[in-house]
Amino acid sequence: MQVLDGQVGIETIDEHQYVRISVMGTHALRELPDAFRVVELEHQRGRVVLRSEDGAEVCATPGQLALPGTVIPPALNPDHQEHLESELFELPVLPALDADSPDLTAPLHDDILGTIVFDPVDGVIAQGVPTRIGSVEVRFWAAGHDRVAALLPMVHDLLDELSTALEAAVEFLWQWGATGGDTADSHGRFIDNFGVHALSIYHSGSFSVELSDTQTVFAESFLAGYWPAVHFLPDGTPVFVTIEC
Repeated sequence: MQVLDGQVGIETIDEHQYVRISVMGTHALRELPDAFRVVELEHQRGRVVLRSEDGAEVCATPGQLALPGTVIPPALNPDHQEHLESELFELPVLPALDADSPDLTAPLHDDILGTIVFDPVDGVIAQGVPTRIGSVEVRFWAAGHDRVAALLPMVHDLLDELSTALEAAVEFLWQWGATGGDTADSHGRFIDNFGVHALSIYHSGSFSVELSDTQTVFAESFLAGYWPAVHFLPDGTPVFVTIEC
C-alpha cells in the first residue's frame, strides 16, 4: 500500500484500487475506477494529488476524498465503473470541512427546490421541498454546483412523479423483505403505510427514496431510529435497499 503522511493511502483489493482516508476522526475507503490506475501520490498545498499511469490527475483535499458516493453495489449497476470515474473527477469542486471556500459553498437557487445549500458539514441539501404527497428533503451526493444544475431537470421530473417512485420503492421493499407466507391483505396494508421523508440524488443520476412511516410498519419491522431507503438506477429501476439511521 502506498501511504502519504499517514492520512491517505492507496491499496489494492481483489485487483481493484481503493484510496483509504483518515482525516478529522473520519475513516473512509473509496473505490477507484479501473481506468484510473494510481501510480503516484503527493501533497500539493494542502491537497492530495492522485496521478494515474496514463498521466491523468485528481487533486482534492483529504476531506473531499472522504466524501461518500453512490452505494449501489457493482453487481447491481452495469455502469458502475463509469459512475466511479465521474464521481472521482467531481471531488475537487465539492464542499468539505477542509474545502469551504466561497466558490464551493455559495447557495444555488432553484424555482422548484428553493435554496440549495452547499454546506461543508451537512452536505448539499434543499429542505422542505413541496410535492403532491408532502414536503421532502432533497440531498445531492458527490455533486458540485455545475452537476447539481445539470441534474435539476431530472429532479424536477422525479418530484413531479414522486407518488410513482414511492409506489415502486414500497413494492420493491415488500419483495425484498417477503418471507413467502404473506397474504394479499398484509401486502395491501404494507403498501399503504409509507410516505417519503427524503430523496438522495447522486452524481450519476441514480437516486434513493428514503421512506417515512405513516402508521406502524417501522415499529414492527425496524429498530427505533432506523428507516429504509430504496436505491434506483438512473433509468428508474429499483435495485437495492439500505437501512438508514
